[in-house]
Amino acid sequence: MRRWLLLLLAVTLSASLWYWWSHSDDDQRPATEPELIPDFIAENLTRIVYDEQGQLSELVQAVRMEHYDLLGFTQLEKPVFTLLDRTQQRNWQLSSNSAVLYPDDKLILDGAVLLQNLSADALIDQVQTGYLEMLLPSEQLVTDERVELVGDGFSIVGRGLRASIVQQSIELKEHIRTDYHHEP
Repeated sequence: MRRWLLLLLAVTLSASLWYWWSHSDDDQRPATEPELIPDFIAENLTRIVYDEQGQLSELVQAVRMEHYDLLGFTQLEKPVFTLLDRTQQRNWQLSSNSAVLYPDDKLILDGAVLLQNLSADALIDQVQTGYLEMLLPSEQLVTDERVELVGDGFSIVGRGLRASIVQQSIELKEHIRTDYHHEP
């Protein structure tokens, strides 16, 4: 009888120690902060915005979007922004691996940033960089990263860029090289 009592006591003690040890990890894990949980998530997003006159003013597509209201930003995965000119024609398309949109209409694009000109008669066909900031109302673009501008028969490599979609101007901060491609 005494052996059974010792065996029962050993099993109870072992079970108590196991329960205490397995739940002690829960106390050490940090609780997820509420601001780190997105308020809403959208997948395969297409956002079309029209102005007061019913004209298309904004077109955004993304594989995934997460909105964080407490942190004040929206995070986009594989976004594609189509920019329109004053006549509502699609003139540029901006894409990247990820982007963050802030409430003050500042957009930060990161990873394989590509700005493609959709106009047929443009001097610059595309701009490639790793990181780009854009102010949406004024459509001004800024980066301090390496930049490559590609046009018909040439490419320009530099570091740092200031550009205005509205004014159709591009300024390189530092020119590294220009390559011309002559094909017969």
